[in-house]
Amino acid sequence: MNFKIRLFVPLVFLWGWMAACSISNPEIANHQNSDPEERISLEINEALQFEFQKIDSAWIGNLTVFIMNENNEKVVQSKFTSANDSSWQDFDLFVNFLKLYDIPPQNEIDGWVPDSENLPRRVYSFQVFDGESTKTFSYQDPINDLRDYWQSQNILTFVTFIENDLHWLPEDL
Repeated sequence: MNFKIRLFVPLVFLWGWMAACSISNPEIANHQNSDPEERISLEINEALQFEFQKIDSAWIGNLTVFIMNENNEKVVQSKFTSANDSSWQDFDLFVNFLKLYDIPPQNEIDGWVPDSENLPRRVYSFQVFDGESTKTFSYQDPINDLRDYWQSQNILTFVTFIENDLHWLPEDL
């Protein structure tokens, strides 16, 4: 009996959270048609796509999760939008502290050599716009280079921040 209660209570809270999160975010809707001051796009293994835009000095984001369907085609599984809450207050600080606009492509890091023995397990593809210019770069398995390159550390810190600390609201498909 106790096991059933322990399982049921979290499910009730999860259902309530999902219902509360399904409410649209009017602040994000108001910014959809504005030109961004800054923009960061990140794709992870072609399965997750993050889009961040700074509009009127505030950051908003979208997350799209892809899967392969029965015809082996990439399709959208779910979409999320940034929550209008305190989890987004430090986004600008993270972008600046981690020097996302200044990080070079992984293949341009002095001394970096790709691991030619194994196919990459995680590929992080970025496109960043700092208000003046756009730059595209990617990192393959940066976790392997954490001790040697600050750039890999910063990439993984950013990914950890957006996946674990930011709050996202589900969108209706």
